[in-house]
Amino acid sequence: MADKIETNETCYEQPLNERMRTFLRYEELTRRFSFFAKQESSSDSHAALLTLIEILSLVSRGDLKQELLKELKRQIDTLEQLANKPKLNTSKLIQILSKHKNIFDRLHTVRGQIGNHLKENDFINSIRQRAVIPGGTCDFDLPEYHHWLSLPFNQRNKVLLEWIAPFELVEKSVSHALRLIRESTQYIDKTATKGFYDQNLDPNSPNQLIRIAVAKKHNFFPECSAGKHRFSIRFLSQDHPNSTPKQSQANIDFKLACCTF
Repeated sequence: MADKIETNETCYEQPLNERMRTFLRYEELTRRFSFFAKQESSSDSHAALLTLIEILSLVSRGDLKQELLKELKRQIDTLEQLANKPKLNTSKLIQILSKHKNIFDRLHTVRGQIGNHLKENDFINSIRQRAVIPGGTCDFDLPEYHHWLSLPFNQRNKVLLEWIAPFELVEKSVSHALRLIRESTQYIDKTATKGFYDQNLDPNSPNQLIRIAVAKKHNFFPECSAGKHRFSIRFLSQDHPNSTPKQSQANIDFKLACCTF
């Protein structure tokens, strides 16, 4: 197994199903929350809280807990099958399997919907309603929120950590599921001819995620389009954010991993 990205490379990921898409979005939001929650300014606490509201909105769109339980169970079943095969690193498999079962059991015991503690919070709901309006969280709209933001950092941080705590098991579950998928496939060196690459997918395989690693020295980025049977990658260049991206005509070397665990 390998999950090696060099420091001089940028990794891009393309989910191949809705479950992976949701997991990646959740991972990104929790990473962003963690960053802003550690910063001391009121603007950072504001950014952390808005990110927390995004997490709540994402969780509220569907039953994330059930999706996680299904994915963990699917992975556990696959790991148990692999553990019976010879010439595999059985000790590592057993270790991964044990962690998965532990996370699965803990998540299974969680009662009710994730995020209910915030859905019933009037303070959060008032901010959530105003946040969709441009500039809607000004002090004249939400004086109680303005007061909270003026409190010392340690008080704000304590509350933020209390609010995110019920999501920590979900974060661990998402992390475990994504880590196994990412580490299940080795990167392979590929070349995009005149900035274009395409490849077939086996519809009978559990296709989960496409990972593309590109050297930072290249002024290109990949745009991936994927279906059940095939995916394609176009490498685009953009001199300035105000300009329109254009497909490169160069032959571009990159690394590709089609994660099918």
